[in-house]
Amino acid sequence: MSTKRTAFDKYLAQLDNAAKVLNLDPRILERLKVPALLVRGKVRVEMDDGTFKTFDVFRCQHNHARGPTQGGTRFDEKVCESEVKFLASMMTMKNTIDEIRNGGGKGGICVDKIPLSLLEGELMCRGYINVIAPYLGEKVDGPAPDVNTGAQEMAWFMSEYDRLTGQHNFAQFTGKPLELGGSLGRGNATALGGVYATEAMMEKLGLTGRHLTIATQGFGNAGDFYAKLMTERGHKLISVSDRSGVIYKADGFDYADLHKFCYNEKGKKVRKVTEYPYKDDLTSEQAELLSLKADIFAPAAFEDKIDATMARKIESKFVVELANGPCTEEADSILAEREIEVIPDIYASGGGVFVSSLEKNQGFENYQWPARRVGDLLKEQMLHRSFDNLEAVRKEFNLNSMRQAAMVYAVREVAKAMTLLGGFHFSYGTIVDRPIVVMYQDGRTLGIDGKPYPSMDKEAVLSKETILK
Repeated sequence: MSTKRTAFDKYLAQLDNAAKVLNLDPRILERLKVPALLVRGKVRVEMDDGTFKTFDVFRCQHNHARGPTQGGTRFDEKVCESEVKFLASMMTMKNTIDEIRNGGGKGGICVDKIPLSLLEGELMCRGYINVIAPYLGEKVDGPAPDVNTGAQEMAWFMSEYDRLTGQHNFAQFTGKPLELGGSLGRGNATALGGVYATEAMMEKLGLTGRHLTIATQGFGNAGDFYAKLMTERGHKLISVSDRSGVIYKADGFDYADLHKFCYNEKGKKVRKVTEYPYKDDLTSEQAELLSLKADIFAPAAFEDKIDATMARKIESKFVVELANGPCTEEADSILAEREIEVIPDIYASGGGVFVSSLEKNQGFENYQWPARRVGDLLKEQMLHRSFDNLEAVRKEFNLNSMRQAAMVYAVREVAKAMTLLGGFHFSYGTIVDRPIVVMYQDGRTLGIDGKPYPSMDKEAVLSKETILK
């Protein structure tokens, strides 16, 4: 009986490939296969009707060799241990490619946030921080936004952590509201970084100055902003999709009108793209086939959306991965064989985490940098430094894809730090199962036994701790 491959298996396969290219020290390889810390727990929330719902929560710190871990927190019903470990591991590589002195972290709650009221969502966020608080710190691990989270969730995270620690922690969380220490330029940083990666690839392929057609797979924060920025540069958006399906317009969508239809004035997506009236009269399947002929195909949704079947049909000049892990392993191999360039997620979607690192620096200074300073640093990193580093490694090792180059570059840099630090004789890898925290609407925060939840006491709260040798 075969075992289904998990998201984390995808990371392990890419890691093994890079290790072979680098002839990597086996001690380093084994450590890169194991997260430094995985925290698991449950949050039980009193709902508005007086009932209680329980949510599984996770936070993973993959590797600290290059500095404190940093990475997003996603709210989605597919959040699980394997996904969080995969995302944290890839964040280590993403931070390295962006030349950020951070390791990779990632967290999540298994939840459909849409039905939650404002208070229910706040209680869930505060409960999450109670679970992971002992393992956070401005110089330890810093959560940020990800799928279905944004500035509001980060504000609740910060508020609860400040309450628990008794001090302001401006550098602890990134992606915060501007009023609470957020950074100018953070909102569109992921998409803008993707645009700079796109322009770097266009220059390589001799496409600079041409107006290209674009298809985005996903119309959330990254896909929406990417479409906006690319159309402002004169490119034509011909296809957009979300969970409802795919739409297509040969003459190109009026981005401003499409955005206004799908989003309200507060920036919340309130309508499905398939409900948009000004599109070509096609089925979702027909629209998807045409979207694969766009000059630039930009997956900006979830993992494994591009499978082998889709990879064989893509006719784009190149693919820009704004989502985390949008290509299956088989699809990635097929695209490489067909010589369709793929700008990999750990480079293309790095703009958000790069500006998050700048936000953390601003938090330490308790000062908000001018937007131009943030923008100039982002452009220099994404358009030049990161791209040039990956191309140099690709040439050095004669690699057939930018994804391979990205992993080889990142693993090599992390390995250098690990080698200098040493300590391979110490045990490594901790899994912590935290007790259930119960969040009441009257403000109480209790353990499952009805006693006050010991949020900041590492030793007292461990129900189970496993050290991986």
